[in-house]
Amino acid sequence: DVYKRQDGSFRFALSNKVSMSTKITLEIRTDLDLDFLEEDILFHSIRFMSFVQLRTSEGWTTPYKAIIDIGTPISVIPRFIWKNAQVKWLSRRKVSLTGIGSGKVQGRLGEVTLVFSDEQATSPPIQVKTHLLDDNSVPLLIGCEDILTQVDLFISYRNKIAYFELP
Repeated sequence: DVYKRQDGSFRFALSNKVSMSTKITLEIRTDLDLDFLEEDILFHSIRFMSFVQLRTSEGWTTPYKAIIDIGTPISVIPRFIWKNAQVKWLSRRKVSLTGIGSGKVQGRLGEVTLVFSDEQATSPPIQVKTHLLDDNSVPLLIGCEDILTQVDLFISYRNKIAYFELP
């Protein structure tokens, strides 16, 4: 805050409000699609990655590398990752998901608590609704639901910068 004194000088005071946030740097991975390269077509496969851990009854799982997929409405977690996590089941019904991997996968809707991490920091815990798969046929995908509604995502691919910022 800036205050003007009677003598015309200014006094600067810091606000009592302190805003702390956590920044998690995302890995940017760029690969060439070899199938297209055989046809002399330069096509980049760009992925944004982060380490994720799920809450268990004893603490946290080991870190797993996740693909941040803003085209996926909800996160998808393979069985080998969530099997030891604390899960709150939201639906009894199994759901078939298509358009992921090489075909159709099945799972149930549940809620887990997770954290993101990089070499410098670990995020505060976030509760997320997710599809918990019956098998391990697809990678760990972090979708929009309960993630982009709670964190800010910044991407500048041209400058090779990508990160989450969490309050």
